Amino acid sequence: MNILIIIPVFNEENNIKKCIKSLQNQTYELSKIVLVNDGSTDNTLKIIRDISDKFKNIEIIDFKNSVSKPIPGKKIIKAFNQGLNQNKIKYDYIGKFDGDLILPKNYFEVMIKEFKKNKKLGLVSGVIASINNKSWNIEEMYDKDHVRGGTKLYTHESFQKIGGLKESIGWDTLDEMLLRYYGYEIKVIKNVITKQLRKTGDRYSKNKYKNQGKVMYILGYDIFLAIIGSLKFSFNEKSIIPFFKSITSFLKSLFNNEKKIVNDKLATFVRSFRYKRIKKKLKF
Repeated sequence: MNILIIIPVFNEENNIKKCIKSLQNQTYELSKIVLVNDGSTDNTLKIIRDISDKFKNIEIIDFKNSVSKPIPGKKIIKAFNQGLNQNKIKYDYIGKFDGDLILPKNYFEVMIKEFKKNKKLGLVSGVIASINNKSWNIEEMYDKDHVRGGTKLYTHESFQKIGGLKESIGWDTLDEMLLRYYGYEIKVIKNVITKQLRKTGDRYSKNKYKNQGKVMYILGYDIFLAIIGSLKFSFNEKSIIPFFKSITSFLKSLFNNEKKIVNDKLATFVRSFRYKRIKKKLKF
């Protein structure tokens, strides 16, 4: 079974060596690791070139036309697709991973076993822990079966079915909605813990809730779902500010009639899925 891993890297000079070491120490050998330098301004490119000389399964791509501004979704997936388009390797599984991760040695062994046990699985992952006050803490998710953008592992079939990854903010929710729409299942394995050396979304934290509001709009949420989602952000942050930032951004996109990343049929599915989740949590 061939596993292709593509890692867009941007200014990861402090983390990338640890990440690659954890990938090369896996109990399940990775067929190919593609490192796409995404316009780094530090020593990342030199470091990954030096490392690639030691391993036959590592390929380096220096993405010259990288998006200079770290736009959520667009920049990283543009780099990912660059790595994908330049590779002709036949793969059974494909992963989009980040360059600041330390994976447990049996990570891919466990994931492949899960895929083999359940043919309906289209996407699988472990959980992520980030360091806080010198201790590793598992990051809580709004949706317990949401796979973080930095640890996505798909089957070849499911990845092809959803048409790959879209160069847009919200790509890491769109992929999951498409998978469910086409009848695939998603699984997060709680006892497989990946260490993340930088907090999730750290580069985009300034506009986090504005981005969340926009994502809800382009995924086809209605105003009621947007209000519920925005309230949830405020509840988790114990502040009213996330609500206003998120809902204002949603309404701005709505009034400007911005282009969505879903068609009408998928938008209907997304809304139905979200309402079912809400009813389940409220035990209606």
